[in-house]
Amino acid sequence: MHEITADRLHQQHAYFEDGISHAMRRAGAGPDFVLERRLMGQARLLQTMLADRAAAQAAADAAEAACRVMDAADPDAPLHMLAIARDNLARHVRRHALGLPRHHAA
Repeated sequence: MHEITADRLHQQHAYFEDGISHAMRRAGAGPDFVLERRLMGQARLLQTMLADRAAAQAAADAAEAACRVMDAADPDAPLHMLAIARDNLARHVRRHALGLPRHHAA
């Protein structure tokens, strides 16, 4: 993996958030296995970029919550849980990014 920078971390988080947005638009529509694989893969990439176990768990929690939203018969509660998971992950990403260089030194 390339050197982890704050910019790369934020970019990966934005890709992950895009996948979560797709899952939210599919709330209650049933599973989308391609999207689930995408979310899990992006969560794993974020986990490797984040420094501690709690931050890595936050990425996994957000991916799992997004998958539950799609498969829920009544997505209201899963959407609420997803919002909490997203906020928690965003806090970890911001905190971790503060300790990283902004750009890759050439």
